[in-house]
Amino acid sequence: MHPFSLFPRGIVTLLFTSLLFSLTDAHSYFQITSPSQGTQLQNGVANKVTWIKGLLDDVNAFDIEMSRLSVDGLILVARDVPASQGTINLFFQDVPAADDYYLLFLNSTSGIMFTSSSRFAIGDSSSNATATSPDPTAPTVTISGGPDPLKNFVTTFPPDANGVAVPGWQGVRMQVVAGVMSVVLCVLGGAVTVL
Repeated sequence: MHPFSLFPRGIVTLLFTSLLFSLTDAHSYFQITSPSQGTQLQNGVANKVTWIKGLLDDVNAFDIEMSRLSVDGLILVARDVPASQGTINLFFQDVPAADDYYLLFLNSTSGIMFTSSSRFAIGDSSSNATATSPDPTAPTVTISGGPDPLKNFVTTFPPDANGVAVPGWQGVRMQVVAGVMSVVLCVLGGAVTVL
């Protein structure tokens, strides 16, 4: 007798389907939509960067780093960017012109990378590249120079609450109750040991 024959076929199918969706991570989706493959951004102007993300991916904020294939080092662009924002403007000032740049969206503290952009180019301000029009409602981050290991993030956004309750009397009361219960349980445990 097969172990799965004890359960109705519909329940087994539902179980394996949910397992398949959890393995393929179908509910999470994070993608940089601009710059796309072959895009050339410009020095001297604000260039729009856009992304879309999944509703259930639990990413509230991320860090943006910019990397090149042919040169070691990263340009630390922005820290704690709100993921729900969807757009940020990058103003390049004297960034070396090249065609092998990538944007990385990650949590730099734990090293978890959420997504990376397609390969794009950055041209001089005199180049004839078509600039993407900046989003006037999105913040603009100014990036100057090439990779430098001694530079910090250019911009740090204010922290997001990430669903953490703001401390108040309710939180203090729960901490006091937890502390009192810990002491009571320790005393009871000691009394049981002695007796």
